[in-house]
Formats: sequence, structure tokens, C-alpha cells
Amino acid sequence: GGGAGSDDAGQGGWFRMFSVAAYKPYFDVDTSDVVERIWESVFPFRGTFTEKTSENPDLYGPFWTCTTLIFVAASIATFVTYLSHKWHKKEWNYDINLVTWSAGLFYGYVTFVPLGLYVILKYFSAPAGLVQLWCLYGYSLFIFIPASLLSIVPIEIFRWVIAGVAGFMSATFVAMNLRAHIVNSGERWFLIVAGIFLLQLGLAVLLKLYFFTITV
Repeated sequence: GGGAGSDDAGQGGWFRMFSVAAYKPYFDVDTSDVVERIWESVFPFRGTFTEKTSENPDLYGPFWTCTTLIFVAASIATFVTYLSHKWHKKEWNYDINLVTWSAGLFYGYVTFVPLGLYVILKYFSAPAGLVQLWCLYGYSLFIFIPASLLSIVPIEIFRWVIAGVAGFMSATFVAMNLRAHIVNSGERWFLIVAGIFLLQLGLAVLLKLYFFTITV
């Protein structure tokens, strides 16, 4: 009987990170907390987000931020393409792949980049909580929602500026909040922070190229 019990406990520990129930507490968060965290992400130079959320990181805000961004980016891109085709009196067909690509890009990014960073930080003996990294990266995408809305303006240079500013703010938010944590991991901390920063900028460029470059 004891052997079976200990086996169950072992299985429980092993499968815990894949259990939905394990993440339920991270969705139990007040609206005021979510709003405050979104507001924090709009002011990237503070670098106090990780400190403020260390005790109670949430996944509710990141999930809805990411989901909203997926539909906003796909909808705005569709609308802008539609207007452009009408303007040039060309036939227009709805591209359902925009939603699929959008979902794959953003859900994939906020799931697997923090997962990779979690492993890297563990390797450099500066471990960070996986949920906390998901929380940080999820909120870092919020700035792309207003950026997507502004991309409706049909001026190419303006769209690049908007994507660049949003990317810089998002990258700064992530880098500033991880810098204090990583700085203790030896002389390679700068490479890690620079990598994090450039990856986030890359996401902004991808957003601009795929969703807001209109070809007729």
C-alpha cells in the first residue's frame, strides 16, 4: 500500500507542471491588479514589475493580453488590406490565415521564449520562476495592441515608427525587469539581456512585416 502511495506522490510531482489545476490560482486575480500591471508595462523604465509581482504572478492578464492582440492584429491587418484593395479597385479576398498565423506567433512566443529563458537562467545559476516569466512576457505584449490600432494610418514610415517604438518599449520592459535578476549571474548577464532585448525587437519587426505591410 505504501509503495503505491509514494508512486502516486511521485507522479503528482512530475505531472504537476502539466496539470490545469496547478495553474488555477494564477487566474484568481483582481481587475485592479491586472490594470496596474498593464499600466506598469506602459512605463518600461521603472523596472519594478518583477519585484511587484514576485509574490503573486498571474496568467489571467497575459492570456487576455495575448488573445486580444491576436484578434486586434488580424482584424486591423484585414481591414487595412481591404481598404487598400478597394482604393485600387482590386478584388479582395478574406485571408483566414491571418488569425491562424497571429495565434501561432503570439501564443507560441509567450509560451516558448520564457520556457527557453527559464532553462538558460537555470543553467547560469540565476533561476527565475516559470510562471513569473510567462507573466512578464504576457504583459510585455500589451503595448502592441495600441500600436496595432495606430497602424491603421496608411503611411508606411508612420507604421515603421509605431512598430519600432512599441518594440523598443516592450523590449525595454522585459530587459529592465530581468536585468536586476540576471546581473548577479556573472559577466555573461549582458549577453542574456541583449538577447532578450533583440528577440523582442524582432517580434515587433515580424508584426510590422507580416501584418502591416500591404501588397495589392
